Order: sequence, then structure tokens, then C-alpha cells
Amino acid sequence: MNVNVWSFIGALLCIPLFLFTIFTPSIFKLFQMTGTHPLNIVFGITLVVFFLGLVGFKDMREWKSISRSIVSLLLTALLMVIIGSIIIVGSLLK
Repeated sequence: MNVNVWSFIGALLCIPLFLFTIFTPSIFKLFQMTGTHPLNIVFGITLVVFFLGLVGFKDMREWKSISRSIVSLLLTALLMVIIGSIIIVGSLLK
């Protein structure tokens, strides 16, 4: 499988990971020992998937791969904006 497919799968997995992180309060207690906020980890994973989606543009040969790449870029960009705004507002309110 090529990078385009993996970035699409990664984009689809980032959304449930984000929702799990947001709606599970016990995960914050787990990461409190490390000093890293769980949303920072999800943001990093989403950033990696976004760059994989950009690399996946080089393998576009048909309309399915083009749509997969565009959808993965849109999903990860939207998720990065949401997570980034949560992190920024949270750090301002601290």
C-alpha cells in the first residue's frame, strides 16, 4: 500500500483518538505523571498524518487517490485547527 492510503487510514483514526481523549477524563490523570497533555500527543500524530497526506499527493493517478488525499488533508487540517484552538485557549486560561 502507498502513502496515500496510509494517510487516509491515519486521518480516519485520528478522529476517534481525539474524541476518546476529549471525553475520557481518566486519561488526563494517566498523563499527569508525564507532564504532557494528551491533546499535544494527538496533535503531533495528526501533524504527522497531515504531512503523510501531503507526500501522498505524488502518487495520484486516478480520481480515487485524488479524493482520498484531499479528504485526508481536509480532515487532518480541520482536526489540527480544532486541537490547536483548544490548546491555545486552554493555555491562556491557565
